[in-house]
Amino acid sequence: MNEKIHTLEEFRLWVKIQLIKKGISQNELARRMGIPQSRISEATHGKRSGNKYIISIIQELGGEIENFTEFLKAV
Repeated sequence: MNEKIHTLEEFRLWVKIQLIKKGISQNELARRMGIPQSRISEATHGKRSGNKYIISIIQELGGEIENFTEFLKAV
């Protein structure tokens, strides 16, 4: 995916699509990252407590950080 992500809604949708493509759940993603599943949910719903996990989520799901620059400025 080479699309730029600008908003929380776009980020949330991107995460859902990547999880489906990889055939994993939020729980599995969280397990792989060694964090509680609630942090994934908080990150995708704009909760401040989830913000510090956003870059790790992008990386774990194979995203390219440069496609998220505008979104990351806003969080």
